[in-house]
Amino acid sequence: MITVDKKRKVDMWLILAVTILVSIGTVSIFSSIMMLDFKERIIRTHILAVAIGVAAMIFMWILDYQVLEEYSEKIYIFSLFLLLLVLFIGVVDKGSRSWFRLPFFSVQPSEIARISLIIFLASYFSKNKNVLKDFYGIIKVFLMILPFFILMMKQPDFSGILITFFPLAVMFIVAGVNMSYLYMFLFYIFVVLIIPMVGVVVNLYPSYLNNPVIEFLYEISYFNINMLLFGVGLGVFLFLLWKIIHKLNPVVEYSYFILIYAIIVSGYFSGVFVKNQIKDYQYKRIESFINPGSDPKGAGYNIIQARVALGSGGVKGKGLFSGTQSRLGFVPERHTDFIFSVVGEEMGIFGVFLLFWAYAVIINRIKKIAILSRTSFGYFLSAGFAGLFMGYFFVNIGMILGFFPVAGVPLAFVSYGGTNMVASFIIIGILQSIYTRRLLIA
Repeated sequence: MITVDKKRKVDMWLILAVTILVSIGTVSIFSSIMMLDFKERIIRTHILAVAIGVAAMIFMWILDYQVLEEYSEKIYIFSLFLLLLVLFIGVVDKGSRSWFRLPFFSVQPSEIARISLIIFLASYFSKNKNVLKDFYGIIKVFLMILPFFILMMKQPDFSGILITFFPLAVMFIVAGVNMSYLYMFLFYIFVVLIIPMVGVVVNLYPSYLNNPVIEFLYEISYFNINMLLFGVGLGVFLFLLWKIIHKLNPVVEYSYFILIYAIIVSGYFSGVFVKNQIKDYQYKRIESFINPGSDPKGAGYNIIQARVALGSGGVKGKGLFSGTQSRLGFVPERHTDFIFSVVGEEMGIFGVFLLFWAYAVIINRIKKIAILSRTSFGYFLSAGFAGLFMGYFFVNIGMILGFFPVAGVPLAFVSYGGTNMVASFIIIGILQSIYTRRLLIA
């Protein structure tokens, strides 16, 4: 017999924080688009997304979240199918083939796939408690999530990949990952980034090719004979290095060098793959991040105008529907990527602090829900969702403040974006389901 305790079944603080964010976002979106010719379409889509999102939240709240664990593998496989399908029949928007165009709105499958990945990993970690303490267990997990990143890379959607690292990092840490393996992974990421960064440097500053190191790294950054020569040469070098060190200290095993070789080679191939996916407009974004003033009327225009709008609001702000920078169109993408600038300009520091407070409440309540969860699946699920919302917050605001390149990352519940809005409400519904069912007593 299952009974329910009479304690509160709804996390009202979580609902309040979400309501505040959606309200701030709706007002800011409507204000920023009033001068646009297609404002009616944006308003209609936003209202529809909020309505669908609320309905989805209620449905997920009523649904027992443990059903998601039962079907986690099928949900993940279906999401991978959608990511594959969008590469063939999706439409290109802002340089990425990431959208399904439907009669009344568009759908970005990566938003749903990201939730599916979190659900899948939460289920897997709950069933395999110590999997991240074993090296081969980490490799297995890595291979399971690799298809998600490959399909995201093929779109390409680097901002979606960046955001996904946040929930993965939180989930890996709370799942008890062996920190030495985590350091290996970070080393792998470092190797992956070397080749693309060399490509960025050469693209922005061709004279750097006069540097022999840069020239060497650039020459091996293509799929050609140089890759084979590099792989063989690295293997010979590490083998000779091991022979020398082994004579000095016989305790040192060859397996360490094999591991280093595997990390460098896999990271190298991954880096070449990533470099070949970077488009010209993404090079421009990186250039504007490094030096926004280098092209104030081109690549750096967005970030400069966004900062001007944010700073011009002062303490009290210019007032709702009174932001000159945003309403007159000086800030591009003002209702999506740069919505935070609109909040700062029209609502001032008060609006910014209110937004910060609402996000802090959401993260804190998710942490509380994780602690109260009756199952390890609910615990890992909550941890992943906390990481995801932290990612949206830090990357979106960080790119305006100059900590990240302009990445096309929405501010959840605030930015205009139908799929992201619905997906965010789905997450809240799942969290409410976890919170409600903490009261069930078998």
